[in-house]
Amino acid sequence: MFGHWIPAATLFLSLPAETPMPPRLMPNEVQRPAALRIPRGRQTFDAREALNGATATRRRCTEVPDAYWVPIPGGGACIRTYPAANRSGGGTMLVYLPGDVLLRGRGGVRLIAGSYARRSPADIRQEMTGWSRNGGVPAIFIARPGLYGSSGNHGARRRIDEVRLVDGALDRIKARYRVSRFILAGQSGGGHLVAALVNRRRDIAAAFIGSGLVSAVEVMRAYQARRRRDAGPVEDPNAVYDPIGHVGEIAGPGPDIFVLSDPGDRIVPFLSQRHYVERLRSAGRHPTHILLRGEGRSRHLLAEPMKAGAALYARGEDAAAISAALRAMAPLPSPPEEAQH
Repeated sequence: MFGHWIPAATLFLSLPAETPMPPRLMPNEVQRPAALRIPRGRQTFDAREALNGATATRRRCTEVPDAYWVPIPGGGACIRTYPAANRSGGGTMLVYLPGDVLLRGRGGVRLIAGSYARRSPADIRQEMTGWSRNGGVPAIFIARPGLYGSSGNHGARRRIDEVRLVDGALDRIKARYRVSRFILAGQSGGGHLVAALVNRRRDIAAAFIGSGLVSAVEVMRAYQARRRRDAGPVEDPNAVYDPIGHVGEIAGPGPDIFVLSDPGDRIVPFLSQRHYVERLRSAGRHPTHILLRGEGRSRHLLAEPMKAGAALYARGEDAAAISAALRAMAPLPSPPEEAQH
């Protein structure tokens, strides 16, 4: 199905290839989720929470800065956010959804990317402050369930409950900050959520998806067919919410959709991203597909051009100007054949 494939150890990692840091646990050694920690300032995040999940109550959530208790059928979670409140943009807000940090190695060993345990709330706030300044509007980072100070289980990503939790957090953010429209940006697994939210919400002005897992079932089934015997268990394709299968549910004129891809992406195959763009066009939508060079050997990370594009959109630039600016930021070595389609 795909021109080139990837090793099991990197299938769902949305960060540049690097040496993962401990802890490393076999699936049958998974620990019970612990009570949610509340790192502040330069305190770093706990990789064990990302690996095993974290629990919280509605009362505990009131102690977490800029967090919202979001109830869903059968439970709920404390979703932490990191806002940068530049008020000059009125009712528009930039929203960032990060990618995955959990991956599997040989034999199903579960690993957390080393960069995760080096980040802190102060790092994220600084990043959002710069993004807000570039876009001239407020910006906010939404920590996905089980990551960056939110309770929940990152191992259960891409399911409908994750979509519902982030959707509910957006409702709370909209009310608190009097937002009229959102500009969403999501890298890899965060792009999966952006595409899912586009199918559900009418208040999204634009969606920027970088190396997105937007055809999730296609990618997972292809991987299952090619996995080695020692690759260990993989996620069940039948359990995920697949954005490409719901593009017909986009209401009204819908948002402006920008899909950023590298044809040489070694994490999320390029063809799966192109299939999403083609499905949108078949549904009468007009996405802008921008081909760029991703960072690192994996050619997967497009977070910086993605955020730059969202900031330009917030400042009123059109699709042609945004495309030109991003291609200048991260040019491909030579125009691939796909660029003509």
